[in-house]
Order: sequence, then structure tokens, then C-alpha cells
Amino acid sequence: MDENKIKDQIIKCEFCGFTFQKCDGISCDSCPINCKTVKCPNCGYEILPESKSYKFMEDSFRKIKSMIK
Repeated sequence: MDENKIKDQIIKCEFCGFTFQKCDGISCDSCPINCKTVKCPNCGYEILPESKSYKFMEDSFRKIKSMIK
């Protein structure tokens, strides 16, 4: 992924609602399982990245729903 796209990515904390850029969050780079979590700089909540399978299913349901209307 392009480095500028990663820096410009905006994340909203699921716990406190704080909005921040992904590069401002503390990432879990030293994690041995490479989980790619990002910590909210406001409350410390660890936000997991969205899984590709979840994203695929969500997009598929949106397409089906738009076809039904």
C-alpha cells in the first residue's frame, strides 16, 4: 500500500469516539504474531484491523441490498 495512503487514513476509536490519523496511533509493530492493531492515542483502546473476509461479505450484502431496491 502507498505510504501516503496509510498516513492519511482516518480512524475513529470504537470505544471513546476519538478521531485520529492512523500514523498517530501506536501500532503493534513489535508483536510476534503481526496483528497490526492500532492503539487510540486518547484512551489506549486497541483497534483491530478489519478482516478481508468481513469486508468482502459486507460489500456483497450492500450490492445485493442495492439490487433489491
